[in-house]
Amino acid sequence: MQIKVGIPRGLLFNDFSPLFIPFFNYLGIKTIVSDKTNRKIINRGLEIVPAEYCFPIKVAYGHVDNLLKKGVDFIFIPHIANTGKPTGSYKYSVTCSWTQSTPDLMKSAPKLIKEGLNLENLVSPSLFFDWGLNHIEDQMKKAITQMGHSTKNVRAALQEALINKEKFDKKIEEKTKKVFDSIQKKCKQEKYKNEPAFLVMARPYTAYDANVNNDIVNKILDAGYLAIPLELTPIGQIDISKQMPKMYWIQGQKKLAAIELLNKNRNLFGIDITYFACGPDTQINQQMRYRAQKPFLTIEMDEHTGDAGIDTRLQAFFNTVKSYLEIEVKQTSKVFSVKLKGFDKIKGKKILLLPPMSEHNYAISSVLNAYGIQSGVLDTSPDETMERARSCTYGLVCTPYLHTTEAMLNFMQKPGFDPEKFAFFQATTDCGPCRLGQYASLESLLFQKKGIDIDIITNGELGAEFNLGIPLLIKAWSGMTAVDQLEKMRMHTSPYEVNKGTSDKIYEKYVKRLLDYLADPKTNPGRIKTYLSIGRAFFSNLFDGNSSPIVEILRKAQGEFSQVKRTSEDKPKIGVIGEFFVRLHEPANQKIIRKLEEKGAETWLAPATEYLVYSYYLNSVFAREKFSLNRKKEDLREWLLKSILYRVMIGYEHRLF
Repeated sequence: MQIKVGIPRGLLFNDFSPLFIPFFNYLGIKTIVSDKTNRKIINRGLEIVPAEYCFPIKVAYGHVDNLLKKGVDFIFIPHIANTGKPTGSYKYSVTCSWTQSTPDLMKSAPKLIKEGLNLENLVSPSLFFDWGLNHIEDQMKKAITQMGHSTKNVRAALQEALINKEKFDKKIEEKTKKVFDSIQKKCKQEKYKNEPAFLVMARPYTAYDANVNNDIVNKILDAGYLAIPLELTPIGQIDISKQMPKMYWIQGQKKLAAIELLNKNRNLFGIDITYFACGPDTQINQQMRYRAQKPFLTIEMDEHTGDAGIDTRLQAFFNTVKSYLEIEVKQTSKVFSVKLKGFDKIKGKKILLLPPMSEHNYAISSVLNAYGIQSGVLDTSPDETMERARSCTYGLVCTPYLHTTEAMLNFMQKPGFDPEKFAFFQATTDCGPCRLGQYASLESLLFQKKGIDIDIITNGELGAEFNLGIPLLIKAWSGMTAVDQLEKMRMHTSPYEVNKGTSDKIYEKYVKRLLDYLADPKTNPGRIKTYLSIGRAFFSNLFDGNSSPIVEILRKAQGEFSQVKRTSEDKPKIGVIGEFFVRLHEPANQKIIRKLEEKGAETWLAPATEYLVYSYYLNSVFAREKFSLNRKKEDLREWLLKSILYRVMIGYEHRLF
């Protein structure tokens, strides 16, 4: 009997159906696509969705339900981490977190499970298209094996499917040139001088689905204007990676390139479609504003958005554009580019200020001071509403961005502030998909627009951390791990103490001792001692490691905590997990640890170092897999760097915990 595999419309279907459908067809597997989005599918998705996601994700639930009702044997929803084709000179082409995790979201929906979705019939290979053919083949073989089909012809099927995808992309390119050349020629004619065309800046899974975008394309056409999708413009030829270097999301790259296209074409105007609860767009859309030299319209939608509101906004924008063209408005808006620097640019020149989070940042600051990088930690803003940050932020950004930006803005209001004397640090990442990697870019743009020329320092690209020196990294990591341990001691003792406040005093006492030790240049380990220490971390089972001064600080702290007079009452233990910054920063989590303790619970907080250890672990695993498949030097380098740091981190945790 022929195997039937269902592929839901929506999300990355439009991008990759020219690849996956021919692939399955070549192998003799029948593909069944879910129905086009309709009201029934939307309503069913809204009934099924177990949490508040963006509207396209909600609709995706309806499409999976639609396939289950069609009686397919399997449902194919791959984890697509990147598309493999970044624009310009960008290195990454990352998809959003929810798109990547769609299979897992579906598995977590009780109503879909009730309809028959399970681990056996949901086929979800993990695909990194920039890892090459060998990786894709390996993952698709696993998918085919799950379906109970022979893997004999997988490579041939994949090669045939890739050829089909390349032909599809080539046709799009040819159509793009034809369409865009035609538009440009038309706009140069005198009679069309003031006739605008509108670029619909939307993801492929929303631009071409009228029931997801409220039929906005036809609304533009009905008004007598030309509507152009991003895919039919030459944005792939526009390279803005130097001006906006940290944009790792592929859709962000496309939208920023589209803004450049709008700036260069007098008659072309943008209509940006986004959705409530879209994480990436809260960062992307703001960066678009800092690059735009002419007005563009942003319409934010969800399942409650009605035609009347969209019609009104469109008509108002059409009138604005008409006036803009008729009065020959000159492009006077200043265009801003992201400016970020490394630690080496400020050493001995400026005071580096870290954002507030927890005592871990003070530990890092102390170590930087010990190594000649004058450093401090910003105070948390006294304004709990974070009005300064909110007043210059568009849309709903994540909490950590607001808190860190508010602290920076608050510091700049202090008497005597001089941007020539200070610099701000903001952590970043080059490959996402979390919004953390965009904070530094957005803050750089914001401060430039405010006319404040202050340096933003980041940790940079892969391996850049080694520029600080191995001894500094080892000392900083030891300090952070020690803070984690002191926090655990306090939280294990505080709920049971008879004299309230005793645990806090002991905690503060030993945090100060730790910071004093970390800030003392005399305690900086030399290279020989550092490498011996690394060896001890690698082979921790051969060493007791109890001679470390930090271990001595922790031992003494443990002794004092153990002497605290305690009640014999047995209290419930509650684990506190969650987003890295929020769980550690008291103002962000509204002092949840303290509140739980006041209510009679003992808390266990996921340590700060857990996030970093797991990140390095994943990066080392990915690099190892890439190297095993492709044998590239850069993958070997990344594997070695991340593996070394991961092993050292784990070794120090074992010694200090």
